[in-house]
Amino acid sequence: MTHPSQSSIFLGALLLTSIFASLSACAPGPALALRQTAEQNTKPISLEKIARATLENHFAPQPKSFKEMVKTFEVPKIYKQAKGLFVTLSKNGKTRACWGSINPQEGNLVAATILACEEALSKEYRFPPIKKSELAALKCQVTVVEKLEPVSRHASLNPLVDGLMVRSGAKAAVLLPGEASDPHYQVMQCKLKAGITPQEPCQIYRMRAHVFR
Repeated sequence: MTHPSQSSIFLGALLLTSIFASLSACAPGPALALRQTAEQNTKPISLEKIARATLENHFAPQPKSFKEMVKTFEVPKIYKQAKGLFVTLSKNGKTRACWGSINPQEGNLVAATILACEEALSKEYRFPPIKKSELAALKCQVTVVEKLEPVSRHASLNPLVDGLMVRSGAKAAVLLPGEASDPHYQVMQCKLKAGITPQEPCQIYRMRAHVFR
């Protein structure tokens, strides 16, 4: 049996030391690891939570003004865009109020969410006014409009994913994604909402949107 020489043992130990040193250099230090974890866990507040905060502020003893509410939230880069937006307030799976616009009303999504929620509470005329006693049972949904695409036939629509807008002259209406389950019914319901008769021709637009709930 042969035995390794002292020089071989020394070279092997030196090699192991070099490998461990390289691994230690690659591993993040405690401060770096903590910073990376914090960055991963830092996410912008969701739009539906902003709507919820607006809803609760509306019924507060001393509610903040619109401008004060906007200043309450930071506007991360992802929200610094002007888009059409709707806020839907529902109770037991049924709509209690919904308001918004296809076209941008504010310069960012935070302000647009606060505005649409306030208008859903103050301008909605199709349902009885929301009471403070309903607050705990209400759920908030925010729909951000990405784009409108003209379509020639309702057969190409997917109501569970896409919203709809119909227009005939000055008459127009919108249905948000999920408000209908059948393409034909989606078009008929939207025309009825706009005051357009079933036989009356109209322009049909698919609404591509992101829904936050």
